[in-house]
Amino acid sequence: MKVSEIFYSIEGEGIEIGRPEVFIRLAECNLRCTWCDTKYTWENGKDMSTNEVINEVAKYPCRSVSITGGEPLLQKEELLKLIQRFKKMKYWIQINTNGTIFDEEIFSLADLISMDCKCPSSKMRSELDVLEKTSKLFKQKTQFKFVISDENDYEYAVNIVSSSLRSASNIVFQPEWSSREFAEDLISLVKRDNLKAKVILQQQKVLWGKKRGV
Repeated sequence: MKVSEIFYSIEGEGIEIGRPEVFIRLAECNLRCTWCDTKYTWENGKDMSTNEVINEVAKYPCRSVSITGGEPLLQKEELLKLIQRFKKMKYWIQINTNGTIFDEEIFSLADLISMDCKCPSSKMRSELDVLEKTSKLFKQKTQFKFVISDENDYEYAVNIVSSSLRSASNIVFQPEWSSREFAEDLISLVKRDNLKAKVILQQQKVLWGKKRGV
């Protein structure tokens, strides 16, 4: 499988924020979001076998793994084998995905599914049927994350939450980092509309800026 990087840090986003995890960042992505902060994953990556990935992860004193990208589900065959191995070893697994691919087998094995719903400022789109199916089958262990730059993104997110994701358990509104001055307005809007969403900034960028491998 093609791997961009493996590192040990704390979760900086979403409902597990602050949790120590080993991050496996896979290469390749089927989207090109305008504000993407991991464009280096779009191509290249180091070829690693399942055993090599597991051996690298085993160097760290942590039994929680976050598999991210890029878009991990583009490498679904290798990804499935990797997750199956980790589960046999009693690892806790988070899978991060962009809301364009549904894979019931992989999602069934994950302990947490972190699924993006792309807003207009990204210039990309998630697939509503993927969001809906994931919410229907895995809502108790899925967080749906909206990266929000402005009020237009907010209104789009509210529409999706009130329609396709009305029964979802975990909704996260994450201020887009380069537009984080909108965060206060976003909080005011969520309060005004009494939404069942959590507003959570990227903790890793608060602590370390745009540094990689943290």
